[in-house]
Formats: sequence, structure tokens, C-alpha cells
Amino acid sequence: MSDGKWRVTASRIVHQDRWIHLRADDCVTDEGAVIAPYYVLDYRDWVELVALDADNNVLLIKQYRHALGDISTELPAGGMDAGETDPVEAARRELLEEAGCAGTLTLLGETRPNAGTHTNRIHIILARDVVKVAEPLDDPQERIETVWVPAAEALRMALAGEITVGMQAASLLRGLAAAGVARVEVV
Repeated sequence: MSDGKWRVTASRIVHQDRWIHLRADDCVTDEGAVIAPYYVLDYRDWVELVALDADNNVLLIKQYRHALGDISTELPAGGMDAGETDPVEAARRELLEEAGCAGTLTLLGETRPNAGTHTNRIHIILARDVVKVAEPLDDPQERIETVWVPAAEALRMALAGEITVGMQAASLLRGLAAAGVARVEVV
């Protein structure tokens, strides 16, 4: 029995800049079907933080997202910088830059934003006992408003679609379950 993996017969970069790396692969399936081109987005890994204060309030951020054309309510998150290999340290940097906050951080696991076309991973970080320690980084590309909501309200927002970034809703659910502030029953 085959492993089902495709064989790449050719690969070329279609576009590459500081934001995106798009390549086109020519592939052959294990059954001999040619799939060409197959486009792949090579992104850096990302971190997403489920940040809780001592009272289990969740830190959310609001910021303009150009592709959406509107303000989005999200978890603190961001790409790992070139050379960063430790997702917890990248998350520590993002939490400080975006919200001016710090806490005790733990790596919960990872997911994939889109396994069909993206190469990167999303590292889910739980931050406990989060407090403000500084002013957020002044970045004109990120005008961020921070909002603290009770864990139950954050869960309601995710389930109601008010947190519209799907991978962040999934990270929030995993983080709240790991923190013991939301219970998920499997039936």
C-alpha cells in the first residue's frame, strides 16, 4: 500500500516579498495523476495567545484588518520573526508589543491554518496571570485597542461568530479548556 503522498516533479517561486511566498509545484499522485500547478503559500509560523488575568478575564484586541475592511476582534497574535525558534518567546514578544502585557506562558500545542495550501503552523500559547507592564509598541500598521472580557463572554463571542478568525476561535476554545475555565464534553 502506498503512503498517499504526492511526488513533486518541479517547483518554482511565483512571488516572494516580505509578506508572502507563493510557489507552484507540479505534482504526480501515487496513482499517476498529474496535478500542475498546485499553489502553496509558505508563511512563517504564527503564535496565538489565550491570555488570562488572575480573575480569568480574557485579553482580546480590536484592530483594523484591511482584507476584511473593518475592525476585527481577535486574540493577541502574530508571526514569528526570522530567526525565532521558540514559540513561547515569540508569544512573549507579541503580548508585550501588542498589549504591553506579560504573564506566565505555556505552549499548549499547534494547529494548521489551512493544510491544503499553507505550510505554517499556529502555536497556541496559554498566558496566565497576565498584567500590564508597559505601553504597547507604537506601530502605525497596528492600531490596537485592548479589551478584557470574562472567559464566559469570550466563549460566547467565539460561538456566536463575533471572533471571526476561525483559527483563533479554535485556539480560544483549546486555551480556555486547558485553563480549566471552560469545559468541553465529548459525547
